[in-house]
Amino acid sequence: MTVEPAQENLLQQVNTLSSRYLGLGNRLGEAAQQLQGTGTPLSEDLLEELVKYSRDFNQLQQQILTDFPGAATRLVSLKDLEQEVKAMLQSSASLTDHQQASSTLERVLSFRHRETEEFPALQSVQVKAAGLQSQLTTATSTTTSTALSGDLTALMAGSHPLHALVTLVDRQDDLDDAQWALLEEKIETAFGKTLAIAVSRGKIVSVAQNNFPAPVQQSQTPAIPVAPMVTASADIVILEEPTAAAPQDVIIVPSVELPQNPPTLDGKNIVFGNLPLQAKTTPVGLKVLVHLQGLGDRMFGAQDYAGTRGQGRRVEAFQINIAPPVPGLSLQYQAHLSGIGDTPMIPEGQLAGERDKGRQLEGLVIELTGPQATQYDVFYLAHIQNKGDVPVCTNGQYCGTRGQGLRIEGIKVWIQPKQ
Repeated sequence: MTVEPAQENLLQQVNTLSSRYLGLGNRLGEAAQQLQGTGTPLSEDLLEELVKYSRDFNQLQQQILTDFPGAATRLVSLKDLEQEVKAMLQSSASLTDHQQASSTLERVLSFRHRETEEFPALQSVQVKAAGLQSQLTTATSTTTSTALSGDLTALMAGSHPLHALVTLVDRQDDLDDAQWALLEEKIETAFGKTLAIAVSRGKIVSVAQNNFPAPVQQSQTPAIPVAPMVTASADIVILEEPTAAAPQDVIIVPSVELPQNPPTLDGKNIVFGNLPLQAKTTPVGLKVLVHLQGLGDRMFGAQDYAGTRGQGRRVEAFQINIAPPVPGLSLQYQAHLSGIGDTPMIPEGQLAGERDKGRQLEGLVIELTGPQATQYDVFYLAHIQNKGDVPVCTNGQYCGTRGQGLRIEGIKVWIQPKQ
Protein backbone atom coordinates (compact mmCIF):
# COMPACT_ATOMS: atom_id res chain seq x y z
CA MET A 1 0.00 0.00 0.00
CA THR A 2 1.36 3.41 -0.97
CA VAL A 3 1.82 6.17 1.57
CA GLU A 4 -0.89 8.52 0.29
CA PRO A 5 -3.83 6.03 0.46
CA ALA A 6 -2.69 5.03 3.96
CA GLN A 7 -2.75 8.65 5.09
CA GLU A 8 -6.17 9.22 3.54
CA ASN A 9 -7.45 6.20 5.46
CA LEU A 10 -6.05 7.63 8.68
CA LEU A 11 -7.76 10.95 7.97
CA GLN A 12 -11.07 9.11 7.54
CA GLN A 13 -10.58 7.47 10.93
CA VAL A 14 -9.85 10.86 12.50
CA ASN A 15 -13.04 12.26 10.98
CA THR A 16 -15.02 9.31 12.32
CA LEU A 17 -13.72 9.93 15.84
CA SER A 18 -14.47 13.65 15.45
CA SER A 19 -18.12 12.89 14.75
CA ARG A 20 -18.28 10.89 17.99
CA TYR A 21 -16.40 12.93 20.56
CA LEU A 22 -18.62 16.01 20.49
CA GLY A 23 -21.76 14.04 21.31
CA LEU A 24 -19.87 11.94 23.84
CA GLY A 25 -18.51 15.07 25.51
CA ASN A 26 -21.97 16.61 25.87
CA ARG A 27 -23.36 13.45 27.40
CA LEU A 28 -20.41 13.22 29.81
CA GLY A 29 -20.95 16.84 30.83
CA GLU A 30 -24.57 16.19 31.70
CA ALA A 31 -23.69 12.97 33.56
CA ALA A 32 -20.96 14.80 35.50
CA GLN A 33 -23.48 17.42 36.72
CA GLN A 34 -25.87 14.68 37.84
CA LEU A 35 -23.04 12.87 39.58
CA GLN A 36 -21.96 16.05 41.34
CA GLY A 37 -25.46 17.24 42.19
CA THR A 38 -27.34 14.07 43.13
CA GLY A 39 -24.67 11.36 43.12
CA THR A 40 -26.20 9.61 40.10
CA PRO A 41 -23.61 7.24 38.64
CA LEU A 42 -22.78 7.12 34.92
CA SER A 43 -24.92 4.70 32.93
CA GLU A 44 -23.47 1.45 31.62
CA ASP A 45 -24.06 2.56 28.01
CA LEU A 46 -22.16 5.81 28.54
CA LEU A 47 -19.28 4.03 30.23
CA GLU A 48 -19.12 1.48 27.40
CA GLU A 49 -19.08 4.23 24.78
CA LEU A 50 -16.36 6.08 26.67
CA VAL A 51 -14.20 2.95 26.86
CA LYS A 52 -14.73 2.28 23.13
CA TYR A 53 -13.78 5.85 22.20
CA SER A 54 -10.64 5.63 24.33
CA ARG A 55 -9.70 2.28 22.73
CA ASP A 56 -10.22 3.58 19.16
CA PHE A 57 -8.22 6.71 19.92
CA ASN A 58 -5.28 4.70 21.30
CA GLN A 59 -5.31 2.34 18.30
CA LEU A 60 -5.26 5.25 15.84
CA GLN A 61 -2.49 6.94 17.80
CA GLN A 62 -0.35 3.78 17.74
CA GLN A 63 -1.01 3.22 14.05
CA ILE A 64 0.24 6.71 13.18
CA LEU A 65 3.36 6.29 15.30
CA THR A 66 4.05 2.82 13.88
CA ASP A 67 3.39 3.48 10.19
CA PHE A 68 5.08 6.88 10.12
CA PRO A 69 8.13 7.02 12.42
CA GLY A 70 8.63 10.70 11.57
CA ALA A 71 5.34 11.64 13.25
CA ALA A 72 5.39 13.76 16.40
CA THR A 73 5.59 11.60 19.53
CA ARG A 74 3.28 13.81 21.60
CA LEU A 75 -0.18 13.06 20.21
CA VAL A 76 -2.48 13.39 23.23
CA SER A 77 -5.67 14.71 21.64
CA LEU A 78 -7.76 14.13 18.53
CA LYS A 79 -6.78 17.60 17.34
CA ASP A 80 -3.13 16.52 17.55
CA LEU A 81 -3.86 13.44 15.44
CA GLU A 82 -5.80 15.45 12.86
CA GLN A 83 -3.04 18.06 12.44
CA GLU A 84 -0.37 15.37 12.13
CA VAL A 85 -2.22 13.42 9.43
CA LYS A 86 -3.00 16.57 7.42
CA ALA A 87 0.66 17.59 7.58
CA MET A 88 1.64 14.18 6.25
CA LEU A 89 -0.86 14.47 3.39
CA GLN A 90 0.52 17.86 2.42
CA SER A 91 4.09 16.54 2.50
CA SER A 92 3.08 13.51 0.42
CA ALA A 93 1.39 15.71 -2.18
CA SER A 94 4.57 17.78 -2.44
CA LEU A 95 6.62 14.60 -2.92
CA THR A 96 4.24 13.42 -5.66
CA ASP A 97 4.63 16.76 -7.46
CA HIS A 98 8.41 16.38 -7.26
CA GLN A 99 8.15 12.89 -8.73
CA GLN A 100 6.00 14.16 -11.59
CA ALA A 101 8.49 16.90 -12.37
CA SER A 102 11.39 14.44 -12.19
CA SER A 103 9.62 12.02 -14.53
CA THR A 104 8.98 14.78 -17.07
CA LEU A 105 12.64 15.83 -17.05
CA GLU A 106 13.84 12.24 -17.43
CA ARG A 107 11.59 11.75 -20.46
CA VAL A 108 12.90 14.92 -22.11
CA LEU A 109 16.50 13.83 -21.54
CA SER A 110 15.75 10.44 -23.15
CA PHE A 111 14.53 12.00 -26.42
CA ARG A 112 16.53 11.95 -29.64
CA HIS A 113 15.97 12.78 -33.29
CA ARG A 114 15.08 9.71 -35.30
CA GLU A 115 17.29 10.53 -38.29
CA THR A 116 20.26 12.48 -36.92
CA GLU A 117 22.45 12.44 -33.83
CA GLU A 118 22.91 16.22 -33.86
CA PHE A 119 19.67 18.22 -33.61
CA PRO A 120 20.39 21.61 -31.98
CA ALA A 121 16.73 22.49 -31.40
CA LEU A 122 16.33 19.45 -29.15
CA GLN A 123 19.78 19.63 -27.59
CA SER A 124 19.20 23.17 -26.31
CA VAL A 125 15.97 22.04 -24.63
CA GLN A 126 17.77 19.09 -23.04
CA VAL A 127 20.46 21.39 -21.64
CA LYS A 128 17.72 23.39 -19.93
CA ALA A 129 16.07 20.18 -18.68
CA ALA A 130 19.35 19.01 -17.18
CA GLY A 131 19.68 22.31 -15.32
CA LEU A 132 16.14 22.01 -13.96
CA GLN A 133 16.84 18.44 -12.89
CA SER A 134 19.78 19.68 -10.83
CA GLN A 135 17.60 22.39 -9.24
CA LEU A 136 14.91 19.82 -8.47
CA THR A 137 17.38 17.55 -6.72
CA THR A 138 18.43 20.45 -4.51
CA ALA A 139 14.83 21.52 -3.85
CA THR A 140 13.81 17.98 -2.90
CA SER A 141 16.38 17.94 -0.11
CA THR A 142 14.97 21.07 1.54
CA THR A 143 11.58 21.99 2.94
CA THR A 144 11.93 25.68 2.10
CA SER A 145 9.25 26.56 -0.42
CA THR A 146 11.16 29.64 -1.60
CA ALA A 147 13.78 27.29 -3.05
CA LEU A 148 11.41 26.49 -5.92
CA SER A 149 11.84 28.53 -9.11
CA GLY A 150 9.00 29.42 -11.41
CA ASP A 151 10.03 26.68 -13.85
CA LEU A 152 10.03 24.03 -11.12
CA THR A 153 6.67 25.18 -9.82
CA ALA A 154 5.20 24.92 -13.33
CA LEU A 155 6.79 21.49 -13.80
CA MET A 156 5.25 20.17 -10.60
CA ALA A 157 1.88 21.63 -11.58
CA GLY A 158 2.08 20.02 -15.04
CA SER A 159 1.84 23.36 -16.85
CA HIS A 160 5.45 23.75 -18.07
CA PRO A 161 6.13 23.63 -21.84
CA LEU A 162 8.37 20.59 -21.21
CA HIS A 163 5.25 18.76 -20.06
CA ALA A 164 3.58 19.69 -23.36
CA LEU A 165 6.63 18.36 -25.22
CA VAL A 166 6.48 15.01 -23.42
CA THR A 167 2.72 14.72 -23.93
CA LEU A 168 2.90 15.35 -27.69
CA VAL A 169 5.77 12.91 -28.17
CA ASP A 170 4.35 10.12 -26.00
CA ARG A 171 0.59 10.43 -26.59
CA GLN A 172 0.16 11.51 -30.21
CA ASP A 173 -2.35 8.76 -30.92
CA ASP A 174 -4.54 9.72 -27.94
CA LEU A 175 -4.94 13.41 -28.78
CA ASP A 176 -7.74 15.04 -30.71
CA ASP A 177 -7.03 17.84 -33.20
CA ALA A 178 -7.69 20.64 -30.70
CA GLN A 179 -5.36 19.14 -28.08
CA TRP A 180 -2.69 18.55 -30.72
CA ALA A 181 -2.86 22.14 -31.98
CA LEU A 182 -2.71 23.56 -28.45
CA LEU A 183 0.35 21.50 -27.49
CA GLU A 184 2.11 22.23 -30.77
CA GLU A 185 1.57 25.97 -30.30
CA LYS A 186 2.88 25.80 -26.75
CA ILE A 187 6.04 23.97 -27.88
CA GLU A 188 6.62 26.39 -30.75
CA THR A 189 6.23 29.42 -28.47
CA ALA A 190 8.63 28.05 -25.86
CA PHE A 191 11.21 26.20 -27.95
CA GLY A 192 10.83 27.34 -31.55
CA LYS A 193 9.17 26.19 -34.75
CA THR A 194 11.93 23.76 -35.74
CA LEU A 195 11.37 21.53 -32.73
CA ALA A 196 7.58 21.83 -32.94
CA ILE A 197 7.58 20.62 -36.56
CA ALA A 198 9.95 17.75 -35.77
CA VAL A 199 7.70 16.58 -32.93
CA SER A 200 4.54 16.79 -35.04
CA ARG A 201 6.18 14.75 -37.80
CA GLY A 202 7.17 12.04 -35.35
CA LYS A 203 10.88 12.73 -35.68
CA ILE A 204 11.44 13.07 -31.93
CA VAL A 205 11.35 9.75 -30.10
CA SER A 206 12.58 8.20 -26.90
CA VAL A 207 15.70 6.07 -27.18
CA ALA A 208 13.64 3.10 -25.97
CA GLN A 209 11.01 3.73 -28.67
CA ASN A 210 13.40 3.85 -31.59
CA ASN A 211 12.77 0.28 -32.71
CA PHE A 212 10.81 0.82 -35.89
CA PRO A 213 11.90 -0.11 -39.41
CA ALA A 214 14.65 2.10 -40.78
CA PRO A 215 13.61 5.14 -42.82
CA VAL A 216 13.57 4.80 -46.58
CA GLN A 217 16.98 5.65 -48.06
CA GLN A 218 16.88 6.69 -51.70
CA SER A 219 20.44 5.57 -52.25
CA GLN A 220 19.74 2.05 -51.07
CA THR A 221 17.63 -0.68 -52.57
CA PRO A 222 15.50 -2.45 -49.93
CA ALA A 223 15.74 -6.18 -49.65
CA ILE A 224 12.57 -7.38 -51.38
CA PRO A 225 11.85 -10.92 -52.55
CA VAL A 226 11.60 -10.80 -56.33
CA ALA A 227 10.73 -13.24 -59.01
CA PRO A 228 13.81 -14.65 -60.79
CA MET A 229 14.41 -13.68 -64.41
CA VAL A 230 13.50 -16.45 -66.82
CA THR A 231 16.87 -17.57 -68.12
CA ALA A 232 18.58 -20.76 -69.11
CA SER A 233 19.25 -22.86 -66.03
CA ALA A 234 22.69 -23.98 -64.98
CA ASP A 235 21.26 -27.52 -64.80
CA ILE A 236 20.74 -27.62 -68.58
CA VAL A 237 23.62 -28.85 -70.77
CA ILE A 238 23.70 -28.03 -74.50
CA LEU A 239 24.28 -31.15 -76.61
CA GLU A 240 26.73 -29.53 -79.00
CA GLU A 241 29.63 -30.77 -76.88
CA PRO A 242 28.35 -33.57 -74.66
CA THR A 243 30.68 -34.78 -71.95
CA ALA A 244 30.74 -37.78 -69.67
CA ALA A 245 30.02 -35.55 -66.71
CA ALA A 246 26.57 -34.49 -68.04
CA PRO A 247 23.89 -35.78 -65.63
CA GLN A 248 21.34 -36.42 -68.38
CA ASP A 249 20.62 -35.77 -72.03
CA VAL A 250 18.97 -32.45 -72.85
CA ILE A 251 17.55 -31.36 -76.20
CA ILE A 252 17.48 -27.60 -76.72
CA VAL A 253 15.26 -25.97 -79.32
CA PRO A 254 16.88 -22.67 -80.48
CA SER A 255 15.56 -19.36 -79.05
CA VAL A 256 13.82 -21.05 -76.12
CA GLU A 257 14.42 -19.85 -72.56
CA LEU A 258 13.61 -22.30 -69.78
CA PRO A 259 12.86 -22.01 -66.05
CA GLN A 260 14.90 -23.91 -63.51
CA ASN A 261 12.69 -27.03 -63.39
CA PRO A 262 11.15 -27.67 -66.86
CA PRO A 263 8.73 -30.55 -67.46
CA THR A 264 10.26 -33.96 -68.13
CA LEU A 265 9.36 -36.70 -70.56
CA ASP A 266 10.70 -40.21 -69.88
CA GLY A 267 13.41 -38.78 -67.69
CA LYS A 268 14.65 -36.31 -70.31
CA ASN A 269 14.30 -32.55 -70.31
CA ILE A 270 12.61 -31.95 -73.66
CA VAL A 271 10.91 -28.59 -74.30
CA PHE A 272 9.22 -27.49 -77.54
CA GLY A 273 8.11 -23.87 -77.80
CA ASN A 274 7.34 -21.46 -74.93
CA LEU A 275 6.55 -22.81 -71.46
CA PRO A 276 2.89 -22.09 -70.49
CA LEU A 277 2.41 -19.26 -68.00
CA GLN A 278 0.51 -21.63 -65.71
CA ALA A 279 3.78 -23.39 -64.92
CA LYS A 280 5.31 -20.22 -63.47
CA THR A 281 4.71 -20.43 -59.73
CA THR A 282 7.15 -17.85 -58.38
CA PRO A 283 5.39 -14.85 -56.74
CA VAL A 284 5.89 -11.48 -58.37
CA GLY A 285 8.27 -9.11 -56.62
CA LEU A 286 6.84 -5.88 -55.18
CA LYS A 287 7.94 -2.67 -53.55
CA VAL A 288 5.25 -1.54 -51.10
CA LEU A 289 5.73 1.94 -49.62
CA VAL A 290 3.51 3.11 -46.76
CA HIS A 291 3.48 6.49 -45.05
CA LEU A 292 2.89 5.91 -41.33
CA GLN A 293 1.74 8.46 -38.79
CA GLY A 294 4.73 9.77 -36.88
CA LEU A 295 7.17 7.55 -38.79
CA GLY A 296 7.04 8.78 -42.37
CA ASP A 297 7.76 6.60 -45.41
CA ARG A 298 8.68 2.95 -44.89
CA MET A 299 9.45 0.42 -47.64
CA PHE A 300 8.42 -3.24 -47.59
CA GLY A 301 8.29 -6.16 -50.01
CA ALA A 302 5.74 -8.64 -51.31
CA GLN A 303 3.97 -10.51 -48.48
CA ASP A 304 5.66 -8.27 -45.88
CA TYR A 305 3.39 -6.71 -43.25
CA ALA A 306 3.67 -2.99 -44.07
CA GLY A 307 2.72 -1.02 -40.97
CA THR A 308 2.47 -1.38 -37.19
CA ARG A 309 0.31 -3.31 -34.74
CA GLY A 310 -0.85 -2.21 -31.31
CA GLN A 311 0.62 1.30 -31.58
CA GLY A 312 -2.43 3.16 -32.89
CA ARG A 313 -0.52 4.57 -35.87
CA ARG A 314 -2.56 5.20 -39.00
CA VAL A 315 -1.47 4.51 -42.57
CA GLU A 316 -1.85 7.81 -44.39
CA ALA A 317 -0.74 6.82 -47.90
CA PHE A 318 0.67 3.90 -49.89
CA GLN A 319 2.40 3.21 -53.21
CA ILE A 320 3.03 -0.10 -54.98
CA ASN A 321 5.51 -1.03 -57.72
CA ILE A 322 6.12 -4.36 -59.45
CA ALA A 323 9.85 -4.91 -59.08
CA PRO A 324 11.43 -6.18 -61.20
CA PRO A 325 8.87 -5.38 -63.89
CA VAL A 326 6.94 -8.23 -65.50
CA PRO A 327 6.30 -7.63 -69.23
CA GLY A 328 2.62 -7.09 -69.91
CA LEU A 329 1.67 -6.82 -66.23
CA SER A 330 0.88 -3.71 -64.18
CA LEU A 331 -1.54 -2.68 -61.45
CA GLN A 332 -3.67 0.19 -60.21
CA TYR A 333 -5.20 0.97 -56.83
CA GLN A 334 -7.69 3.15 -55.01
CA ALA A 335 -7.68 4.56 -51.46
CA HIS A 336 -10.59 5.50 -49.20
CA LEU A 337 -9.40 8.43 -47.05
CA SER A 338 -11.06 10.02 -44.03
CA GLY A 339 -12.70 13.32 -44.94
CA ILE A 340 -12.27 12.65 -48.68
CA GLY A 341 -13.74 9.26 -49.54
CA ASP A 342 -12.67 7.16 -52.53
CA THR A 343 -9.85 8.45 -54.69
CA PRO A 344 -9.77 7.73 -58.44
CA MET A 345 -7.90 4.63 -59.57
CA ILE A 346 -4.19 5.47 -59.37
CA PRO A 347 -1.61 3.81 -61.65
CA GLU A 348 1.33 1.79 -60.35
CA GLY A 349 4.16 3.81 -58.83
CA GLN A 350 2.06 6.82 -57.75
CA LEU A 351 1.14 7.71 -54.16
CA ALA A 352 -2.43 7.03 -53.03
CA GLY A 353 -3.21 9.29 -50.06
CA GLU A 354 -1.57 12.33 -48.49
CA ARG A 355 1.57 12.76 -46.43
CA ASP A 356 1.34 14.55 -43.07
CA LYS A 357 -2.22 15.82 -43.55
CA GLY A 358 -3.64 13.75 -40.71
CA ARG A 359 -5.97 11.81 -43.00
CA GLN A 360 -6.19 8.11 -42.29
CA LEU A 361 -6.52 5.33 -44.84
CA GLU A 362 -9.77 3.43 -44.18
CA GLY A 363 -9.98 1.15 -47.21
CA LEU A 364 -8.26 0.18 -50.44
CA VAL A 365 -8.80 -1.61 -53.75
CA ILE A 366 -6.04 -3.18 -55.86
CA GLU A 367 -6.44 -4.68 -59.34
CA LEU A 368 -4.11 -5.90 -62.08
CA THR A 369 -3.91 -4.36 -65.56
CA GLY A 370 -2.13 -5.14 -68.80
CA PRO A 371 -2.18 -7.99 -71.36
CA GLN A 372 -0.93 -10.54 -68.80
CA ALA A 373 -3.33 -9.48 -66.00
CA THR A 374 -5.57 -12.51 -66.57
CA GLN A 375 -2.66 -14.82 -65.86
CA TYR A 376 -2.10 -13.53 -62.30
CA ASP A 377 -4.02 -12.85 -59.08
CA VAL A 378 -3.34 -9.99 -56.64
CA PHE A 379 -4.05 -10.59 -52.95
CA TYR A 380 -4.18 -8.02 -50.13
CA LEU A 381 -5.35 -7.62 -46.54
CA ALA A 382 -5.45 -4.86 -43.94
CA HIS A 383 -5.03 -4.56 -40.17
CA ILE A 384 -7.89 -2.32 -39.03
CA GLN A 385 -8.41 -0.46 -35.76
CA ASN A 386 -10.55 -2.50 -33.32
CA LYS A 387 -10.88 -5.32 -35.87
CA GLY A 388 -7.37 -6.65 -36.42
CA ASP A 389 -6.49 -8.49 -39.62
CA VAL A 390 -9.45 -8.74 -41.99
CA PRO A 391 -9.91 -11.60 -44.50
CA VAL A 392 -7.79 -11.58 -47.64
CA CYS A 393 -9.25 -9.71 -50.62
CA THR A 394 -8.34 -10.22 -54.26
CA ASN A 395 -8.59 -8.72 -57.74
CA GLY A 396 -10.47 -5.46 -57.13
CA GLN A 397 -12.42 -6.34 -53.98
CA TYR A 398 -12.84 -3.55 -51.41
CA CYS A 399 -10.74 -4.11 -48.29
CA GLY A 400 -11.57 -1.97 -45.27
CA THR A 401 -14.49 0.03 -43.88
CA ARG A 402 -16.50 3.11 -44.86
CA GLY A 403 -18.13 5.65 -42.58
CA GLN A 404 -16.92 4.04 -39.33
CA GLY A 405 -13.86 6.19 -38.71
CA LEU A 406 -11.62 3.11 -38.33
CA ARG A 407 -8.01 3.57 -39.41
CA ILE A 408 -5.93 1.03 -41.31
CA GLU A 409 -2.67 0.43 -39.42
CA GLY A 410 -0.96 -1.92 -41.87
CA ILE A 411 -1.39 -3.76 -45.18
CA LYS A 412 0.03 -6.85 -46.89
CA VAL A 413 0.12 -7.29 -50.69
CA TRP A 414 1.32 -10.06 -52.98
CA ILE A 415 0.84 -11.27 -56.58
CA GLN A 416 0.92 -14.88 -57.71
CA PRO A 417 0.55 -16.57 -61.11
CA LYS A 418 -2.72 -18.42 -61.52
CA GLN A 419 -2.42 -22.16 -61.12
